[in-house]
Amino acid sequence: GMVHSAYDSAELVGNSSSKINAIESYGSTLLLSCSDGSLRIYGPKSSAGDGRSLSTEVEVYSEEPVLRKGPYVLQRTINGFSKRPMLAMEILKSKDLLLSLSESIAFHKLPSFETTAVITKAKGANAYSWDDRRGFLCFARQKRVCIFRHDGGHGFVEVKEFGVPDTVKSMSWCGENICLGIRKEYVILNSSNGALSEVFPSGRIAPPLVVPIPSGGELLLGKDNIGVFVDQNGKLLQGGRICWSEAPVAVVFKRPYAVGLLPRHIEIRSLRDPYPLIQTVVLRNARCILHKTAVIFIALESSVYGLFPVPLGAQ
Repeated sequence: GMVHSAYDSAELVGNSSSKINAIESYGSTLLLSCSDGSLRIYGPKSSAGDGRSLSTEVEVYSEEPVLRKGPYVLQRTINGFSKRPMLAMEILKSKDLLLSLSESIAFHKLPSFETTAVITKAKGANAYSWDDRRGFLCFARQKRVCIFRHDGGHGFVEVKEFGVPDTVKSMSWCGENICLGIRKEYVILNSSNGALSEVFPSGRIAPPLVVPIPSGGELLLGKDNIGVFVDQNGKLLQGGRICWSEAPVAVVFKRPYAVGLLPRHIEIRSLRDPYPLIQTVVLRNARCILHKTAVIFIALESSVYGLFPVPLGAQ
């Protein structure tokens, strides 16, 4: 049959002098957290082609970003943004805050990036999940899960803390519950009373991977190279399972596709049972995948690629 291309790929940032640990997008800018502790802010070159980047805050931080396939240019470097390598960062849409997870969890005001709050109890945390609708944060540290709530101002208030049987490797809110991937299995934690219910064992090779499905509280749980759909109580959903060619490191949903970041390439699959492979994009050792806009950003060790949707008429 015809070769079907859902996305075109283009390098946006090349040859970063420091390893990239985490990425996030903010308006039309890209935020890169690097292993030297810096936060680097890149933006598309201005359309005038004079090499200068967009200068007005309004343009840079507008809700609907200008999507360009051309190279991005470094606009600003914030040195010493994180003391330890960043594990993840996320913009909390409803709060105008950036959450960063490195040696603990910190919150930074946008667009200044100044630190407004640090959760000292999250020192050594390795996973978190933010519920934007309710303003609830959960995070895991050793064999404990803590829940905090945004107080409406600059701070966060502790709500609960629960012990769990093993180290949490992956976690996500699912409705009022929290799904945890702990070493060898998935469990659902009731966030009001701490009751745990078993879901099923995780894979034998790859660490557990809990992926929330946008809108609806359902989840995709990884069992090595198989992705299994469950509801917010951990019950299996009808409708097959995704069979990736290898265990994905991360998965994002971009209807009508599921996009998996695998060790040697990116796999784009249809979200219709039997989830056939639509396209493969060869990018080795990709570290993180981000999608919020129409573009999917992929960070490698020292570069960032954008996957740009091909218009349906051209597919």
